[in-house]
Amino acid sequence: MKQDFYWYWFVNIPGIGSVTRKKMIERFGHPSHIYTAKENELRKLLNGKQMTYLKKSLNKNDIEKSFRRLSDTGTQFIHWESENYPRRLRELYDPPYGFYVRGRLPEEKYPGLGMVGSRKATDYGREMAKWFAGVLAGMGVQIISGLAMGIDSSSHRGALQSGGYTAGILGGGIDTVYPIENYNLYREMYEKGGVLSEYNIGIPNRPGLFPARNRLISGLSDAIFVLEAGIKSGTFITVDQALEQGKEVFVLPGRATDSLSRGCNALIRQGATLVQSPEELLDYLGSKGMLRSKKSTLDITESRPTTGEYQGKHFSEEEKCIWNLLDEKQPVPFEILLERSGYTVAKLQNFLLKMELNGWIFQPAQNIYQRKIKKITENFSC
Repeated sequence: MKQDFYWYWFVNIPGIGSVTRKKMIERFGHPSHIYTAKENELRKLLNGKQMTYLKKSLNKNDIEKSFRRLSDTGTQFIHWESENYPRRLRELYDPPYGFYVRGRLPEEKYPGLGMVGSRKATDYGREMAKWFAGVLAGMGVQIISGLAMGIDSSSHRGALQSGGYTAGILGGGIDTVYPIENYNLYREMYEKGGVLSEYNIGIPNRPGLFPARNRLISGLSDAIFVLEAGIKSGTFITVDQALEQGKEVFVLPGRATDSLSRGCNALIRQGATLVQSPEELLDYLGSKGMLRSKKSTLDITESRPTTGEYQGKHFSEEEKCIWNLLDEKQPVPFEILLERSGYTVAKLQNFLLKMELNGWIFQPAQNIYQRKIKKITENFSC
């Protein structure tokens, strides 16, 4: 479509920022009119350097070649005139005129929750993020986050493990993975959820791109949930943008002595809503879109992360075998569990997921498992 060509060209003109781009649309009305505009008209908005960039960008063959590269890499280009442009983004003060997607966009009929927090999250923070995301996504809430380490990646994993939808918003090109340790998570989200970026293939991550990225996290969400954040955390950028967008901010409280809880506790003092269970968020999000029946997901109380003593009476024989292969202090990689248990990949993944959601085990890192319960009153063997 011609609209695709012109919008793709427009959002990829080098040297022109969002403020100037908005002025160009307000002046000319459509990228096609900008593409064919006379130089003296363009100079009213652009400086000499910007004019040079624009002139070089007008090569039709180069534009079409770059556009074809998207389909070759499984990337969609969504622009202002696309039928599937998200309603939530249209409502922003500064919506993107075009962005890139791998996988699926969030569905309009289901509510979205932005889950954000520290990259250097504690075990507790990661486990709570995974638990909340798993329960909420299982109920139809779409989990939106930034595909960073810590709270972001734990939130994405919790949603995926419950079979729900999650979207990661990148701070670089649609093909960039940062940190590289999240590559497997990126691929899984690409296949089962969605990955979005305002930036084209080949654009590297830069610190200056993350604030703009954060407005899309809050923009695609009906509310923001902060789980762990220091007093000077970058999470506050997302919170500020959410408040500017009129979104509700929810916060998981933390201990007064925990540095990664000081930001959360400060937000609560400033009026953010304290949350201690997924049910509290479901009550709010249910008014924002459709939710699945509560019978379609694990019981919220039973799936809560737990520590302490466990009697073992609910373990199946297969789970007893897996438990015996794990350790409280030394994490065990998935590959070793696969080899020693003799289970198939699918069977092992299924039992590990159930044990993790029940709070018996956790992943200190991706695909590495460890016992969570401190004391057990029954001996198991394979």
